[in-house]
Amino acid sequence: MVLGEIKPQGVLRTVYSAAQDSWANERAVSTYSPSSDAVYRRRSGLVAACGEALQREGELCLVYQPRVSLPSGRCCGAEALLRWDHPELGEISPSEFIPLIEETALVRDTTAWVLNQGMIQQANWRKQGLQITLSINVSAGNLREHDFATRVQLLLLKHRLPASCIELELTESAIMGRSEKARNQLMSLKAAAVRLAIDDFGTGYSSLSYFQQLPIHVAKIDQSFIRKLKQGTRQDTLVRSIIALSHDLGSQVVAEGVESLEALQPLMAARCRGQRVSRA
Repeated sequence: MVLGEIKPQGVLRTVYSAAQDSWANERAVSTYSPSSDAVYRRRSGLVAACGEALQREGELCLVYQPRVSLPSGRCCGAEALLRWDHPELGEISPSEFIPLIEETALVRDTTAWVLNQGMIQQANWRKQGLQITLSINVSAGNLREHDFATRVQLLLLKHRLPASCIELELTESAIMGRSEKARNQLMSLKAAAVRLAIDDFGTGYSSLSYFQQLPIHVAKIDQSFIRKLKQGTRQDTLVRSIIALSHDLGSQVVAEGVESLEALQPLMAARCRGQRVSRA
């Protein structure tokens, strides 16, 4: 195809695709690649389609992963997980579309949708007599919103829910080293009695000073530690240390990815007070 056969919009798009490839690979110069362009077009298409999905019923939904208390075995909570069934593309993996959303302004509306739907479900559970904590993932971008804590509290009032029945999960990278605005949002949520959790604890850039200063109620040990857990190993020592530190700082511990008795037994021996059963 010669340049004269390409429309002006097409020229701009191919140039932008090459620029994206250059930025992604940290190269000063990059040429247009049809394969890379296909990836970027899919990404931009997914972002646009997700914005539309937020306005329609049936595409987006929440599924709920149980949290089981140790050693009682009682279900004490659940985590809301976002799923997307596209009418043409089928089921799209959260690992593909969620990172894309978090890089755009769409993260505000997406988190608002998840919070609202999760609270609707929580209100229904409580009407049925089920008293559990619902965990909802939020993004680092949400902490940069000046009104995020206020909007969470307004949703709680809308659904007539006590703040303590909701737990907001953030990754270490979302919490550590953030701006004063983010810190203020966290402190406002704490003041409103909303529970806060560090997700995938141990995989980021943990700072004990931050962990001590910030209002964290729950430390969730990443499943990469749990799945390799065996008594007497260095992994076991590390997990025991995280559990002991969290308890000493007044935080609850949740272990992700418990799928066998082999992983469960050392957690019970280490006095882990909660565990989350992974979905197949």
